[in-house]
Amino acid sequence: MEIDAILIDLDGTITDTERIYQKHWNKAAKELGYDFFTKEDALNLRSAWGSYAEKMLYDKYADKLDFEKLHDLCAVNTRKELEEKGTPLKPYAKEFLEEVRRFNKKIVLVSSSKMETIKWRIAEVGLENAFDDVVSAHDMKRGKPYPEPYLYACDVIKVKPENTIAIEDSPNGVESAYLAGCNTIMVPDMTEADEELKSKLYGYAENLMEVLDILDV
Repeated sequence: MEIDAILIDLDGTITDTERIYQKHWNKAAKELGYDFFTKEDALNLRSAWGSYAEKMLYDKYADKLDFEKLHDLCAVNTRKELEEKGTPLKPYAKEFLEEVRRFNKKIVLVSSSKMETIKWRIAEVGLENAFDDVVSAHDMKRGKPYPEPYLYACDVIKVKPENTIAIEDSPNGVESAYLAGCNTIMVPDMTEADEELKSKLYGYAENLMEVLDILDV
C-alpha cells in the first residue's frame, strides 16, 4: 500500500491529556450534583463531537443533565490544570513525528478540540511546526465519530483516504477515520478495543513507536 500521509489525533494520542479530561468530566458532574453520571459515560465522550455527545447523554438522562454546564466546567478546569502543570506527552510522540517526517510523509493533526485550544497545546509542547496542516472538528458540520474531519483532512492535502494512515486512541476517533475510508491504526489510551472495533482496524499498537513497525518506514 502506498502511504501519502499520516493523519493523527491529539488528545490521548500525541498528548497524554485524555485522562485529565476524564478526571474533570467526573469532577464536574459531581460538583453539579449529577451523581448518576458514571465513569463509563465520561469514557464514551472521548473525541466525541459536541452535539453527538450531548445527544448521547440526553438519550440516557433526558433533562436531568445540562450538557453545556457540564462541558464548560470540565473545559475550564482541564485548561486550568494544564496551564498550571503543563501538557504531558504520550510516550515517543516527538520521536514518532520526527521519524515520519524523515521519510517525507505529510502529517495532519485531526482533533476534536477547538482550533485555539489545539494551537495553544501543540505550541506548549514544542510541536507547532510538526504538522503540514491542522484540522479542528469544530470547523465541521459534524465531528467525530462522523467521517467529516478525516475527509476534510484528506481534501486539504489532496490525498485519497485509502492512501492514508489514521492514528487514533478512542472508539469515536477510530469510527470517524474508518468511515472516511482511512487505514486506521489504534494506539489505545484508556481502554482496549473490543472485537467489533478491532474489525475496523488496519493495525493495533501499544505505543507510537510500534506504529512505525506496522508502517514499515
